[in-house]
Amino acid sequence: MTNNSASTISSSPASVTYERPRAAHSVFDNLQGQLFGIVMTSFGIAILHAAGLVTGQAAGLAFVISYATGVDFGPLFFLVNLPFYFLALARIGVGFTIRSLVAVTGISLLSGLLPTMMSFSAINPYVAAVLAGFCVGIGVIALFRHGASGGGVGILAYYLQEKTGFRAGWLQALFDLAVFSAAAFVLDWPALLASILGAAVLNAFVAFNHRADWYVAR
Repeated sequence: MTNNSASTISSSPASVTYERPRAAHSVFDNLQGQLFGIVMTSFGIAILHAAGLVTGQAAGLAFVISYATGVDFGPLFFLVNLPFYFLALARIGVGFTIRSLVAVTGISLLSGLLPTMMSFSAINPYVAAVLAGFCVGIGVIALFRHGASGGGVGILAYYLQEKTGFRAGWLQALFDLAVFSAAAFVLDWPALLASILGAAVLNAFVAFNHRADWYVAR
């Protein structure tokens, strides 16, 4: 007697799995996504600078050094990120490294130009912190999703999330602890507390919204 159960193929649509080819970004997709990321990140940084605040990650380190020395943020941000490109080149690839270098250069330049194009006559530091957190957060995600990063810690976070699944936002939060410890020496307590709030918003936004399993295209 032949056992037909082993050869029976269910006709139920619910039991059928269809493989779809993974969507891919075009060159234009990546260019416009990276441009958006650069602009939004730079806008968030301009808000922080206008309110006399800092943020976390490599940008936060550049802010702390800038407030302590009087050197402009843009050149410092570019220099702080240089060591991380060796990691990107060795572990992630030439394309990612070049795109990240372009993004960091763009942010360094645009964050210096924006204050000459707009100004804030009055801005509450806590409002500034939250708005900047959202702006930088969406900028970081845009850069991640189009194969780039806007900073050194972002490069490390991108690599670890892609390889291990460890959320990028949580790694950035750990680095922020060190940055804000240093910021306590150059900011007063209200500005420091507002800055911590902004960094918390940024990191939570990235952690909850940047997930590889939510995003199909590469």
